Amino acid sequence: MKYNKIWYGIVAFMLLMLTSCNPIQSNDGALGALVAASQFKLDVHATTTGGNQIVMINNTPNVAGMWVSGIGTSNKQNDTILLPFLGNNTIYFYGTTAGGIVKDSVTITISTIDHALSPTWTFLAGSGTKTWVWATDIPANWAPGVNAGMCYGNGGYLASNAPAWWTNGLSSLQGWGVANDQMTFDLNGGANFTLVTGNTQILSGTTPKGLPAGTYHGSFKFDMSQILTTVNAPSATGGNNWSIGTLTLTGTTVSLGYQPNFNATPIYTYDILYLDSNVMILGAPEPGAGGWGTAWFWIFKRQGYTF
Repeated sequence: MKYNKIWYGIVAFMLLMLTSCNPIQSNDGALGALVAASQFKLDVHATTTGGNQIVMINNTPNVAGMWVSGIGTSNKQNDTILLPFLGNNTIYFYGTTAGGIVKDSVTITISTIDHALSPTWTFLAGSGTKTWVWATDIPANWAPGVNAGMCYGNGGYLASNAPAWWTNGLSSLQGWGVANDQMTFDLNGGANFTLVTGNTQILSGTTPKGLPAGTYHGSFKFDMSQILTTVNAPSATGGNNWSIGTLTLTGTTVSLGYQPNFNATPIYTYDILYLDSNVMILGAPEPGAGGWGTAWFWIFKRQGYTF
């Protein structure tokens, strides 16, 4: 353990030197030897043919480093991860050598998700792709505070579990052109998100209110450690937590994913209030909202699911 602390301290010091405007050099004005990426001995392989459990091993003598994959980083010399992405996956290795940091990469192809992922990946994207639509048939009291068919609107931040004050169902969505909107999460080569919307709303003049009708592509990530406590128990999940995590989109938003009272500003980060294989409830506060301030709510269901 003492050796590891010393080693990581050396690595941190070397990183500091390399990123400094005036790096410290040896007496002859040069750093140590730079190990070429071609000399790295990296072993990256799946535990089953085409599977998604990936072993990463650095066998390079006197070189520590960091692995960077689609799900995060690891500074272990030998690590095993579960990748959720089908297709080609590139895993990067940043090796710390005496002469500096050297980057290398290994590409591995995943053809099947044969090792179970965390539930959130499966809930959002199924076994590789999953489409969500508006839950216009959600029954009253399906969860605390849910009104029959009311799948979009506002309510109390950290208090309501679904649209509670201004509530909207199928007829409103049809009037806005979004009743048939579809949102697809897929894991083909990455965490991809696609919105197909028929939105016809106008903010003013010819300026659209939200994304105009069309197809939009982006990506997604989630953080199930970002949990908020309710001020009005019970929550949608029956406990004291108002939210169970956050969903962040890049490049596009969900259907009607904007702030109605703030110049239709797009919303890219949503609190996840409820999520299972068939239903997803999202919420987002207005800027500056505290408990019982205004928040907006979206209730979606898996395409093909009937309550």
